[in-house]
Amino acid sequence: MKKVFIGIFSVMISLGAWAQSNELGIIAGGMNGVSYKKIMSETFAIQTDLAVGFQRTVVGDAYIDASGDFLDFTLNPNFLYNKTLDGKLYAFAGGGASVGLAHVLQNPTPVFGKFGVNAMMGFGYKFTNTPLSIALDFRPGYAMLLNIGWEALFHSFDWHLGLSARYCF
Repeated sequence: MKKVFIGIFSVMISLGAWAQSNELGIIAGGMNGVSYKKIMSETFAIQTDLAVGFQRTVVGDAYIDASGDFLDFTLNPNFLYNKTLDGKLYAFAGGGASVGLAHVLQNPTPVFGKFGVNAMMGFGYKFTNTPLSIALDFRPGYAMLLNIGWEALFHSFDWHLGLSARYCF
């Protein structure tokens, strides 16, 4: 899994030959971790987050009752329509995928694989005299958690609200 994360992150960085701007920083909220955004053109951007999240869910099916709290480790690349509104303020919307690992804290089954899709929308502000941008986003999505032994499969509404601060270079 570590090699997959490194590979995807390397591909995102190598796309930089076309980029006008790179942003690297942190994201906090429903996801807490590292955030990287590549502005590809005036209207297109790629944002990738590698984060840890904590969620409460009520999920059960014939195989497993996984109600309660779970901790997830997620790689979340998103393809965004990125529109500048007034030179400093910008809006973005798009979607992406999430892949990672999840652990239901009340369940003796240790780890689940996490696969999902999400939409993403929000607003950001890029400071003019400081190489810093901040953004607030909302990510509604759908995720499946799959037992590593392929024994249990259940679904979850997977949403996150995030605040990010990134250094622009």
